[in-house]
Amino acid sequence: MKYSAILLASAALFPLATPALAQDAAAANDPITTEIVVTAQKSSEKISKAPIAVSVVSQAALDRQSITSADRLVSTVPSLQLSQNGFAIRGIGSNNAFSGYSTVATQFDGIYNPSSVALGLAMFDIGSVEVLRGPQGTVYGRNATAGVVNINSADPGRHFGGSASLQYGRFNDIRAQAAVDLPVSDTFGLRIAAFRQVNDGYGAQLGTARFDQTNLGGVRLTAKWAITPTLIWRVSGSYAENNGTVPAVYLRNYNYYPQANLNTGSFGPVTIVPTSFDTVNPGLDQVRNNRINVKSYDVRSKLIWQASDSLSLTWLAGYSSLVNNGVAAASGVFSQEYINHKTNSWSHELDVNFQRGPVKLVAGAYIYQDEIPSGQRLLHAGNTAPAPFASVYNIFGPLVASTGNQIGTINAVDVVNTYSGEGSKSRALFGQGTFSLTERLRATAGVRATWDDVNGREQQLVCPGATVTRANINASSCPGGFAIAYTDDRGRAAASFSKVSWKAGLDYDLTPGVLAYATVSTGYRGGGLQSSGNPVAYQQYAPETVTNYEAGLRAKLLGDRLFIGLTGYQMDYQNLQVSSIVVDPVQGPIAVTTNAAKARIRGVDLETTYRPTRNDTFSGYLAYMVAEYRSFPGASDNLHSADTMYNIFAPILGYAAIPSASADYSGKRLTNAPQFSARFSYAHAFDLASGGKITPSVDFYAQSKTFASSDNAVQGRIAGYTKTDLNLRYDEPSGHAYINLFMNNVEDRRIATTVVPVWSSTTASYAPPRTYGVRIGFKY
Repeated sequence: MKYSAILLASAALFPLATPALAQDAAAANDPITTEIVVTAQKSSEKISKAPIAVSVVSQAALDRQSITSADRLVSTVPSLQLSQNGFAIRGIGSNNAFSGYSTVATQFDGIYNPSSVALGLAMFDIGSVEVLRGPQGTVYGRNATAGVVNINSADPGRHFGGSASLQYGRFNDIRAQAAVDLPVSDTFGLRIAAFRQVNDGYGAQLGTARFDQTNLGGVRLTAKWAITPTLIWRVSGSYAENNGTVPAVYLRNYNYYPQANLNTGSFGPVTIVPTSFDTVNPGLDQVRNNRINVKSYDVRSKLIWQASDSLSLTWLAGYSSLVNNGVAAASGVFSQEYINHKTNSWSHELDVNFQRGPVKLVAGAYIYQDEIPSGQRLLHAGNTAPAPFASVYNIFGPLVASTGNQIGTINAVDVVNTYSGEGSKSRALFGQGTFSLTERLRATAGVRATWDDVNGREQQLVCPGATVTRANINASSCPGGFAIAYTDDRGRAAASFSKVSWKAGLDYDLTPGVLAYATVSTGYRGGGLQSSGNPVAYQQYAPETVTNYEAGLRAKLLGDRLFIGLTGYQMDYQNLQVSSIVVDPVQGPIAVTTNAAKARIRGVDLETTYRPTRNDTFSGYLAYMVAEYRSFPGASDNLHSADTMYNIFAPILGYAAIPSASADYSGKRLTNAPQFSARFSYAHAFDLASGGKITPSVDFYAQSKTFASSDNAVQGRIAGYTKTDLNLRYDEPSGHAYINLFMNNVEDRRIATTVVPVWSSTTASYAPPRTYGVRIGFKY
């Protein structure tokens, strides 16, 4: 592989260690009082003085929890969860992978990345991860209605040195990472970092197919050049790939209707039959291709000119090309794969920072474009039916026949999407200023104007199920010549949207160490296009907007040894974009996004870090949240709607067709929104007579129940759970070497990452069970 030679060379040249070791070793010699600096508002400020809900995750914290990809960041900070197309914050995130751009903007080194697939790539050699909660509509703009996740890679060091680590754990999990700093001159430095992880997978082994395998790799070259004392240029180029396998899909429970009447199409009461965690979804054993194949190429540039003591200009530019040529999902009934599918994106941003006397200002201009210039997506969309409705499938060649009260499955349709320029373009102008009204009181105001264009340049072909393969796929014709539907949107006009977002706030120093603030801000998530072959109501959706009312305290107490962050908020959403499955009488079940709902989220977050001694560190958070739909009439009722295949076959046998059902979900809880969640971490360093030290640490997380679907059906209820991670680390006296024993998910919980309830059954995929192993490292 492209990165293997660099990784092996780095490991050979530099004894094994991790970047986190430098932070931990430095912490032992630093004063107890330390301060984290964040750039959440496009300017550097101490986290205790930032009037915004922001949290920071270090590389050391990532290592303790064995987090090596961004999608595993969930639960590390308050209200951060994973949705089907990216992150979710404060209950806002999609429950469907087809719903366009994420509500949480993910940025790598300040550059926006539109693809949720990138979250599954290797995340290594990190300087910090900043998570901003709530709408960031002024300095970050669209697609940040719920928040922003900034992932910042490590800078080149000023001195020659290297670090690396090697880890072995359960499931034959092998991880190796290395980094080397090469200061070419006093003004120019390089950093080379590489990462590799493979394991046997913890999911089901079905025939030749193993699920939940990890196969990640990446390499990054970063250069930092002080062209002049006032002009600094940082540029990085990276390559990453994911060749693992998709998660296994398990059957959590299935439904049957003992009093159903096929002649009238009535359901009657439902009986829910729970299954064991090891029950794979029907048809999963027939999956032969479950291999992910994603490659990403990225270049990111940051040029800073300190024009004067009070004025600086920053130019951010980035280009990314992500190539997907593998499987994205395979449940045994449904599968999604990509064929030479490419997503390109680029952006430029010019920021001006000015600070003099009582005035602090950041302003800028932004242009961004993403495009899918080529490639195809192939969906094999099967259908399932509960008993006794599944008896209809048994007659018409089922994929998996129903026996007794169990569900039955059948091939339905193959959907081929061929892309030739689908994407979006965004332009924005923004400014945000803070004015000191008195020595202790400051006022902030910001505004951002955004103009978006979205186009849907693609062809969509719907064929009879189980007929299209990678070998015979065609943009406009089905094997056998019969097409159920065909739509050509290559000449379709783009849709345009625009929005002005704003922010206003006050912050006040109650004491030199305690800051209070209150803000009102708005956010905007762009609208989008859907296939013109969809029913008219589902061909386009409008932007969603949010108004956020927030107040909080930031405090450094007890001689700066104790940090407290307290945030209370209310978020009111209008035109909330909600994804659902609707049944088209021709195409069958299709995933759509609509502006169907209003929602209100209220909550309180409490974060703290406490260092009572040089050897003790406590940290954690407690979050309480009530996230509900204020209005959601006419929602798709997937638990009481039959699919198209059933409605085609049932009348042939003399049974009644079942029309699509709708329901009012007003007052229901949002998905991805636990009412309570909490994290507690503690580490104590025992100094040894030899000069070394032993540091045991514990990370404990707990959350209350959540719901997988907007109907809050009991079938999709996800029970609350706890997760404990333990570490025991020994640092030798020089601080250059260590050994670390770890155990993650001590409880061995089956923690659901994806849960999907439909009329027949509920399926789920799960995070890793209990894992354990050893990590060794050196540095100099």
